[in-house]
Amino acid sequence: MSIVYYQYFVVRINHSMVNILNSIRSFFSSDSAPARLDDEDKDQLNQAIICLLTEMVKADYVELYIEKLVLNEHLTKRLNLSRAKANKYLAHANISAQVSVSLKPQTQIINRFLNRRDKHALMVQLWQIASADGEIHLLETQTFYQAGEQLGFNKSQLDRICHPENVIN
Repeated sequence: MSIVYYQYFVVRINHSMVNILNSIRSFFSSDSAPARLDDEDKDQLNQAIICLLTEMVKADYVELYIEKLVLNEHLTKRLNLSRAKANKYLAHANISAQVSVSLKPQTQIINRFLNRRDKHALMVQLWQIASADGEIHLLETQTFYQAGEQLGFNKSQLDRICHPENVIN
């Protein structure tokens, strides 16, 4: 059974555009077992995460190939979702993105099931999708900060995700 959980992701980021796919691949390597959720909870969490990631892909008004590639890599290769299952989630996420006026439904579900570390990993993934094309559009920035705020992060914490090179150890 394939599951989308962030609690077992370890974040390793290489900020070179040439190596963006390698960064994302390393981001999705798992080192520990996921928490136990029933099938309905798993499905809700999967859908909420994929909807949020899809919102970011659509946030620059043009669905760019590299951003779709990053999302598809997440769904099929790293999380081992079947093509049919991935398509089911994506179809729902695309419909949701067309009628969505808020990220609240997704972030409420994510807040219910993920811990702080897992939500941080999700925010890193959102930023990687936003920056995959080498440009950050205003709506991508707004989507990122809105999602982060609803997931319990303040602006300075989110700034550190966007600009890790400015973080003092």
